[in-house]
Amino acid sequence: MIRKFFRMIGKGCFFSGPLAVLTIGIVMISMHSILGSINPKTIDRATLIRVMKFRDFRKLPPETVTALTLRAETEFGRRSINKPKFEFSETEKIFYVYFQNNRSEQKSFFETNLLLMARTRYFQWMNDYASASPEQQAVLMKEVVDDMKYWESVYMDFLRAAELPIPSIAELIREFENMIEQFKIGAAPEEITRIDYFKQRMNTAIVVGEIQEKAQNLSGSISNTMSKVIDTFLIMPKKKEKEQKK
Repeated sequence: MIRKFFRMIGKGCFFSGPLAVLTIGIVMISMHSILGSINPKTIDRATLIRVMKFRDFRKLPPETVTALTLRAETEFGRRSINKPKFEFSETEKIFYVYFQNNRSEQKSFFETNLLLMARTRYFQWMNDYASASPEQQAVLMKEVVDDMKYWESVYMDFLRAAELPIPSIAELIREFENMIEQFKIGAAPEEITRIDYFKQRMNTAIVVGEIQEKAQNLSGSISNTMSKVIDTFLIMPKKKEKEQKK
């Protein structure tokens, strides 16, 4: 009996060995698209999401992070064909509530990657704004405000789907300020000055955007007058622009 017992174990080990190797092989093949080389131009939507969850973008070349940021914006952004949709099971909702209430200081790869991508996009906007004419700056800032509103709506959709609390305006402002402060980590002093300046312009544009929405409800000459006043807020005077570049 003992001999038969060990013989059965031996046969089990013999057959389970190749099965384990096969299983590992399948997992490695499926993970290759995530852990292997990344081509942002050809990566599909599902793989892009997995890459954002499981890869550390801090270890990627800056040009790859920039390309992935552009790819994510194309796939999920304001002009994307399919806006992100969130549907969670009851178990997933419990999971999100738990981690919302027990957040650790250690960020996940996904959170870190989103922050890095947001920083990349912020610096792109900031640099484009600095090199643009006053009229182009006004157009760019309107685009920035539209993007910010879009991503806020996506964020709210996620919170509602996960049945998480909706933050107040004060909490959203605080989250925005905290995000900008993290952009300054590792930045040179002159870059920090530019980050703060562009944030001020964004805040002004957001406030003006809210006024503009209300002005659109007015009629005739009042609405036109309000639009002209609003545009003057978004256009940076040439004299001040030159001083900023210095």
